[in-house]
Amino acid sequence: MTTTTLLNIFYNDLNSLKLDQFPCGTGSWRQDKLPGYEQDGDVNHETLQSLEELSRSEIFQVHTSWSDDIKDLRELSVKNPGIITESFIFKHFKTLRLIDRNINEVDRGLLKFVNLEQLSLTGNSLSEIPGSHLPRSLSVLQIFANKFTDLVSLTVNVPPNLHHLGVGYNQLTDITSFISPYYWPNLLSLDLSYNKIAHLEATVECLATLPSLRNLSLAGNPINLAPGYTGCVLDCMPRLNILDDISISDDDRLNFTGISQEGGINWDQAILTVMFPALENLRKPPENEPIDEAGFLYPNQKKQLYHIEFSFAADPPTVRPGTGTDARPGTGVDARPGDDARPGTATDACPETDARPGTATDGLLGTGTPPADAPSIKEEEKEGEVVFSTIDMPWTEEKMIFSVPVIVRCSDLSNLEEFLTKEIQFTLVEKTIESWTVIAPPDTASTTPPPSGGKKKGGAPKEDKKKKKAETGTGEKPIKDKEGNILKWEEGTPTLSEIAHVKTSIKNLLAVTECGGKMECVVTEKLPTPQPESGRNSSQSAKGKKKDNKAGKKGKAPTPVVEVAPPEPLQLEYQISRVKWQCSDDHKRWSEN
Repeated sequence: MTTTTLLNIFYNDLNSLKLDQFPCGTGSWRQDKLPGYEQDGDVNHETLQSLEELSRSEIFQVHTSWSDDIKDLRELSVKNPGIITESFIFKHFKTLRLIDRNINEVDRGLLKFVNLEQLSLTGNSLSEIPGSHLPRSLSVLQIFANKFTDLVSLTVNVPPNLHHLGVGYNQLTDITSFISPYYWPNLLSLDLSYNKIAHLEATVECLATLPSLRNLSLAGNPINLAPGYTGCVLDCMPRLNILDDISISDDDRLNFTGISQEGGINWDQAILTVMFPALENLRKPPENEPIDEAGFLYPNQKKQLYHIEFSFAADPPTVRPGTGTDARPGTGVDARPGDDARPGTATDACPETDARPGTATDGLLGTGTPPADAPSIKEEEKEGEVVFSTIDMPWTEEKMIFSVPVIVRCSDLSNLEEFLTKEIQFTLVEKTIESWTVIAPPDTASTTPPPSGGKKKGGAPKEDKKKKKAETGTGEKPIKDKEGNILKWEEGTPTLSEIAHVKTSIKNLLAVTECGGKMECVVTEKLPTPQPESGRNSSQSAKGKKKDNKAGKKGKAPTPVVEVAPPEPLQLEYQISRVKWQCSDDHKRWSEN
């Protein structure tokens, strides 16, 4: 790789100023007599005033954005060009902005700028800067958008008057190796925005040691995704005045007083809620054949339930000690298909929930508390990702509302940040549960019910009734076959089929706490092909066709064909919110325990 030093770039820019060319410098075009210079009588001469005017004209304009000192230097090269020496030039510059110049080395030549106060090297290819190569007069250093992974080299002989350090848009992951009050005793402002810093508590504890720090920016780092980011910074750094370009008020600090002393907080865990307020225009599932108890006809019944699945960067499920089941942080346990669900019931049985005392149970967002019952987590799909599912919902003619939000917890903030830059896919899944009747096993422990209208001594009719209810699952009269056998409904293994999906970008969550919208789904299921009518209806239609043919022969107009309007497109509304604590008590509401 070719070495491009700062000093080489400076010389190139200095030459572009043309300090020794007309109208600057000591050329023959000058009317005034300068020491050691004899005028040529055959040359047209310019007055000092006209030279100054020419130097400011558009014709002789030069690029000046790389330093605030160029204008003065150009004027001096016209008024008094004899003092413009290399030593004078290095002493003259107090600001340098060498941006996007592909500089990959800061050599010792920078020490020639003995009065340099502000240096910006943004957008170059630097991976290190030796602190010993920086002028002692430097107070502002901007090294945004380079290739820094640490700043250890910069800590060697740091300029004592450095007040601001801007090192955003780099690849810093851990600042503990180069942030210390010994290195930066007078640092007032530090910009670490848009790096890869992912450990909140260790980062804040390190920054809190800087005695002079008043302005801090950590925006755009993975730690911003943690709900307690603001509270941790404000409580641990009481001398801070500005955080992420926002002034800190007394109320802001009071809201989080003492939160850093609370135990059991996972500072590096992000919490998100995913909700689907509306699913519209879902086609109606096929109807079951009717049950005829009088005729002892019990055709198989199918129950359709619907849920939405999606993959998200999240912590893997843990196992509850002694249960063998997944302990799903912040969620309820998924409905189990074998729990005696009956045809026509709205949802599967949910034997367990992770309800916690003092939390909301309505499952709605905007209360500042997590829902007590929430959907399930499926098996892990990709490394660092988990497949989530909403609770199952029955079909409704109006829009379907999945009101219970899915809670996502992720302790790998770097992985979460990368995930949010991609598209997410929401998949609508239909769960079909088929049930049929089987002969119920005899209950030998039960007492034979007494004849109608009679009483049996020594029996326990109340217990018998309870057992009948438990056997059939309802308080209704049990169903029987022709032989008088009591029947019960038995369910098969649910079958899952993907109906539709939608993909969308959620990159906005890196900057804001909420994103959402309504989108048209891509239908993936194969809809059944309409079959020709059969039986009586088909014969009637055939007769109708013959009549139409006869009518056509008599000259009557054929019956117009009524076009069926296409179904409305399937639409899914989604809402993803990133939890952000507003006060110190919020962490208790969102605690996993």
